[in-house]
Amino acid sequence: MHDFDVVVVGGGPGGLSAAEYAARNGARTVVFEQSGEIGTPTRTTGATFLADMIALGIPSRLYHTISRCRFISPNHSVTFDYPEPMACALDVHGTFQFLAERAIVAGAQVRVATNVVEPIVEDGIVRGVRGKDQRGVEFTATSKLVIDATGYRCAMLRKAGIDPGFKRFGVGAEYDLYAPNYNHDEVVLIVGSQIAPSGYAWACPWGHNRVRLGVGIIHADSTAKPEDYLNPLLQNAAEFGMNFTGAQPVEYHFGLIPSDGMAERFAGDGILGVGDAAGQPSALVGEGIRWAIKAGRMAGKFAAESIQAGDQSRAYLSRYEKQWRKEYGANLRIAAEINRKIAKWSDEKWDRRTELLSLLTPDQFAQGLQTEFLNGWVFQVLRQHPKLLKEGLKEFIRRLAPALT
Repeated sequence: MHDFDVVVVGGGPGGLSAAEYAARNGARTVVFEQSGEIGTPTRTTGATFLADMIALGIPSRLYHTISRCRFISPNHSVTFDYPEPMACALDVHGTFQFLAERAIVAGAQVRVATNVVEPIVEDGIVRGVRGKDQRGVEFTATSKLVIDATGYRCAMLRKAGIDPGFKRFGVGAEYDLYAPNYNHDEVVLIVGSQIAPSGYAWACPWGHNRVRLGVGIIHADSTAKPEDYLNPLLQNAAEFGMNFTGAQPVEYHFGLIPSDGMAERFAGDGILGVGDAAGQPSALVGEGIRWAIKAGRMAGKFAAESIQAGDQSRAYLSRYEKQWRKEYGANLRIAAEINRKIAKWSDEKWDRRTELLSLLTPDQFAQGLQTEFLNGWVFQVLRQHPKLLKEGLKEFIRRLAPALT
């Protein structure tokens, strides 16, 4: 049906960013998105960090800044205030559509309501994809390179035999509420077995009197279903100092994010993976959009270079893997280690650790959530708060060495 240099499967932030950078650098590029609309359905809260959104060129109209964070355990809480906001929450639908517009301006084609079924593999090399268009008509799109941006399913990488897929997932359910009486400067994070076993709950305002209230649980660390905890959380919100008087849900979201950490391989002969498909989110709190955009840009650039070089071999494309691991790998491995550890914490341990969090400055807390452990964060925190080494971070430091290898 078509012949391209680069086929991108998935119209999320990673796929759209990869398409933009591949097309910008001269590759004939197409994005196939199975949904009928870019950014729909919403499967993520969109909480992220302001400096990254500015650096990535996301317009301020597409995010809502947050100046306070409250962290609540069963019997303790700590509050961090930010006179200069560090965090923000995205208009997810608007942001994804903006990324699609940038890809189109760069020269990429975008096809919605188009379901890619499988990669075309010949002699172990990916040569394109097969799928069905919005009419249900089968098509074949040949290409020199396929980029898998299918999310946690990593469908193209799995079917091409590059990666077996993930075993641990953050599974989240949330309401997007119209909540005019909520404090729209504040994000709330809540832990505890009665709220979110092996996970956490959140309330995150994203502007326009809208608040996303959700519960995330790590499967298979727990078999609990987040949707079973969502209504009780809303009903008991006042116990956590959240005012949802008069609030009503206008959307319901459900989604998965891989929590295993980075895939062992996300480059093969004729194929690359980006974003969730490559295990590139931060597993610490299940935050992936900014990571996906960064990965997409890097993958798109390497894809275009491979087209110019006439080489789509695993040996050539593995440069993308190496560059990603060099820039972000150590911090992301540490985040995955921490995620595995805290998913097993009891309520009593969460209470003790929440008390220790009160020793951190607001900036130190935010840096930790940002997965910036190796930018001097660990040593600065330990120098200022030796008690953390004794009571809270001894095992973390022990785990640090293997995470860096």
